[in-house]
Amino acid sequence: MSFAILLAVVASGPSVLFVGNSYTAANGGLSGMVEQIYESVEPDTLTVEQLTTGGACFEDHWNNQSVREEILTGQWDTVIFQEQSCMPVIAPARTYTFGDSLAWLTEAAGCNPVFLMTWARKNDPLMLEGLRAGYSRMGAVHGSPVAPCGIAFELVRTGHPEINPYSTDGAHPSLQGSYLAACVIAATVYGIDLTAAWVWQPAEVSIEDGEILRLVADLACSSYLQPGGGVSQ
Repeated sequence: MSFAILLAVVASGPSVLFVGNSYTAANGGLSGMVEQIYESVEPDTLTVEQLTTGGACFEDHWNNQSVREEILTGQWDTVIFQEQSCMPVIAPARTYTFGDSLAWLTEAAGCNPVFLMTWARKNDPLMLEGLRAGYSRMGAVHGSPVAPCGIAFELVRTGHPEINPYSTDGAHPSLQGSYLAACVIAATVYGIDLTAAWVWQPAEVSIEDGEILRLVADLACSSYLQPGGGVSQ
């Protein structure tokens, strides 16, 4: 008698660590949304974790031993960094110093750094220029992807005023804004086709708004890769 032993091998999917502040943690967290988007399209699973501290900037994360130790485990394929929302504009040198340090640490651990370009304040759209310049500089120095969430927010603000990506403080994301950012990240990092009909969206976001947000995220990603880097003021 012979026995055949069948081994079911579960596809080993990618892993991603988010490092940021309340912009990343808002509305349940970008990590969970990106996970849902990824797994609605791809056959494997996405392992996610996020380390967030309210108001934290790159310098705070660099000085946080727990963040450095988590990166140095080397268990993450990708580490996504989000700077405090004003720092690339008001203190770019500090952003570059500590953003570079975090990226080099990530590379030394065998992981890929990604930068999450945040968005301008609702009442200060010109802020986007400084944000784009800062994040683009870091992406270029490290050969790293930049998720152009700020460009997506501006496209919604100018093209779809019926959708408000901001919370009541005009800075943090609404649920729609977090979903928009998650779509941009999923497309930037994993090449997710946001035009697919089966892409996940939060139940609290209307079908119509979800479709618009995915199309805008797709446009932001494609336009950022063009000369000029997307939306200009």
